[in-house]
Amino acid sequence: MSRPRAIGLLLGTKSANLNTALFPMKLRFHLLTAITAVALISSTPPALQAKSDAEQICVSVGRLLEEGHYTHQQLNAEMSQKFLRNYLELLDFSHLFFTQKDVDALTGKYGTALADDVLLGNLKPAYEIYDLYQKRVDERVAKIKELLKQPMDFKTDATVELRREKAPWPKDEAEADELWRGRIANELLQEKLSEHPIEPGPQLVGRRYDRIARNVHEEDREEQVKLYLDALAQSYDPHSEYLSKADFKNFNIQMGLSLVGIGAMLRTEDGYAKIESLVPGGPAQVDGRLKVGDRITAVGQGQGEFVDVRDMRLDKVVEMIRGKKGTKVRLLAIPANAPDPSQRKNVDLVRDEIKLKDQEARADIIIKKDENGNPVKLGWLTLPSFYADMDRHSKSTTRDVLALLKRLKKENIGGLVVDLRRNGGGSLEE
Repeated sequence: MSRPRAIGLLLGTKSANLNTALFPMKLRFHLLTAITAVALISSTPPALQAKSDAEQICVSVGRLLEEGHYTHQQLNAEMSQKFLRNYLELLDFSHLFFTQKDVDALTGKYGTALADDVLLGNLKPAYEIYDLYQKRVDERVAKIKELLKQPMDFKTDATVELRREKAPWPKDEAEADELWRGRIANELLQEKLSEHPIEPGPQLVGRRYDRIARNVHEEDREEQVKLYLDALAQSYDPHSEYLSKADFKNFNIQMGLSLVGIGAMLRTEDGYAKIESLVPGGPAQVDGRLKVGDRITAVGQGQGEFVDVRDMRLDKVVEMIRGKKGTKVRLLAIPANAPDPSQRKNVDLVRDEIKLKDQEARADIIIKKDENGNPVKLGWLTLPSFYADMDRHSKSTTRDVLALLKRLKKENIGGLVVDLRRNGGGSLEE
């Protein structure tokens, strides 16, 4: 059996507010469906009890990554540089708020020291870098509000680079201003051409960036620690991610293979909540109007007004779409195949309990011929994940597999194949 690509940790602390989990993930997005992970239980070393909860977690995660990750990579100057880069990328993925001048200054100050800070439980760099990011966002939003007061010429021949994750940071504030001028013009043009306008373009775009600034300010120190240690985990490999207590609660729900919603997996792309996949048998898949690749722009509850969700934090969008069984949610979405991003479709769905059947163990019978040409009945057991309901104990991989094996035995199979090809992990106990 191959070694796991990342470790999973559940760290016990003095406070329930900062219980955290670190576990392997295939994709970096929040889910309305299931994910799989490995959870290993550990307790905080007694020597760390004098530190605050966040500092204890910082030291513990650093030590456990050094000692428990399959690479056994030490936290050194090289890892510090990678760690810093990851943190800046998590904060400013599209390279729009920081300038290269900012990046150079932060690299000079923290580039080789972050590893030592982690092992000492010093979170001051995490907070200082985040505070600078917050300042840059506030400055940029203020400039955008001024730009929205000016008339915009849509007749010019101009090109706007929308996907900037691989582009360099603007070298200075003047270059950043030019980038943003084109970006805002593009957003205003999309709203001007929209088939379902919510409100005048400048007003809508202004509120959108007010929300971005508000979201940045809403990130408290605990959430900043989450981002910081997430960047540390991803420095070891891109499939490891640090989860907060709230994230871990969602993980427990998903491990139970049951939730209430519309049955869609979402991820963030260019400020939109994009549909990654649909759960077979879920409200969205049965209704048929929402498609993979659609981008959600607004959400409404029942007959209430639509709320613009572009550039809203994905966990907030997920929270708006989830709800009580039997209630209605309305979505405005840009169709995946729309040649014009101003196109919208209005989809109303009734929330229901989603059974994540595609992640459950299942068994099939196949017939193969042996070397003499005689038919042989084989059992094929597919196990997509090692799931376990950690709260109600209503779902268990072990129980489900045992029931399937008993059924296959009654079929008098001549052999058994256990298919783990798409199994990304799950409960260690299972």
